[in-house]
Amino acid sequence: MYRFRNIKVGLALEEEDKTKIRYAGLVSWLNLSEKIIFSHIISREQAPTLLDASALSLIQERTKGRMKELIEKYYDGPSKTRIEYQVSIESPLVVIDVLRRLQEDDVDLLVLGRISSELSEEGTIPVRIARKAGCSILYVPREAQPRTNQPEEIRILVPVDFSENAAEAMRLAVDFAVAHEIPSIYCVHVYDVPLGYYKRGKTYDEFAETMQKNAEKKCEEFRGTIDFKGIYLNPLIVRMDRKPYKTIAETVDEHGIDFVVIGSRSKKATARFLLDSVSEHLIRTTKVPLLSFKKKDKKDMGLFEALMRL
Repeated sequence: MYRFRNIKVGLALEEEDKTKIRYAGLVSWLNLSEKIIFSHIISREQAPTLLDASALSLIQERTKGRMKELIEKYYDGPSKTRIEYQVSIESPLVVIDVLRRLQEDDVDLLVLGRISSELSEEGTIPVRIARKAGCSILYVPREAQPRTNQPEEIRILVPVDFSENAAEAMRLAVDFAVAHEIPSIYCVHVYDVPLGYYKRGKTYDEFAETMQKNAEKKCEEFRGTIDFKGIYLNPLIVRMDRKPYKTIAETVDEHGIDFVVIGSRSKKATARFLLDSVSEHLIRTTKVPLLSFKKKDKKDMGLFEALMRL
């Protein structure tokens, strides 16, 4: 079973934090995590560099106290999971600092709020961190509300394109389900009828039927590559009416999905994080938490390379 042993949650000390805290606890239940680090970066406006060390230390302690109040109020994870707090001062190299701490803390999962800004904005700090982080990332929309407090009742959806990344995401979802006796999970594959379908001498509906059958066949082959460990798979093969991410979002609403797990592209394939992809749009628009899963690999791009490419 792949486990997120160490989780880090970025707190803004705003209303949105309660949702991130609750879902961090939920993931910890699902994954039996060992440690959750709650982190906050004090802006330079809040902590001017002219302040002496003792004044800065006081600001940090007060901030940590506020963080503890939020955790006591909203955290409902396993009592065995260790809780730690980190408070740092923003620096001109804040992205590098965050990436370095992620590596030093051996973080497996980073929890962020939903990135609502355009991901094409290269200067956006959360986006730059997300692109370079070597760990999985859980995006939690501010408006997300757990439908149930019982982990075994959670409905998990895995969008699949039958790739190895999708298979890794599916295996993680299966491990989640096994850990807390969730009887079934959903997967969705979205297909589209190409514009040149008429060149095959078929009507739109005839070509769509052919693609549906092909997708069902691929889904069965995909299912055969994964050990579902007794978990029932609900496969959904959906024809795209609009854009793929909108079709997936509609599937989330239609089936009351609580949690989406999607495979992340490897840095070996691209130095950009989920850019110009279905995942990017889902991250920006999803109404439920989305876990972009990236299996940690020692052979993956090192921290030094990541920093040099910022």
